[in-house]
Amino acid sequence: MKILVPTAGPVPAREKADYIVNIAKGLGADLTVLHILKEGEQGEKVDEAFDLFAQAGQKAEVNVAKLSGKGDVVSSIIDWAEEESADLIIMGASPGKVVAKWISADVMTKTKIPVVVIPHELRKR
Repeated sequence: MKILVPTAGPVPAREKADYIVNIAKGLGADLTVLHILKEGEQGEKVDEAFDLFAQAGQKAEVNVAKLSGKGDVVSSIIDWAEEESADLIIMGASPGKVVAKWISADVMTKTKIPVVVIPHELRKR
């Protein structure tokens, strides 16, 4: 099983990497972490976010791969998910926005691949 995980950078990755890696472990899945670069954005954020997932994956014995690209965020996520033959997309919810305007809501309505949305504020036990 393959899971695509779009990330907006190190802050959301720090909040959700362990949680998402544990989901992958439970499903026996490999993770591919995707970051779509915005205009003028540098690759350091991509590397930092990926490193957080890679460290969590190493601890949990889950394979983690990295992808980055440029373009429209929603269509890029869907295109990469299809290109990578992802069975599932796991995304974080966008904070402070109406659900209808979430990127994850757009992805859910435009792809046939199942999408799981992780709440913005994840409560840890």
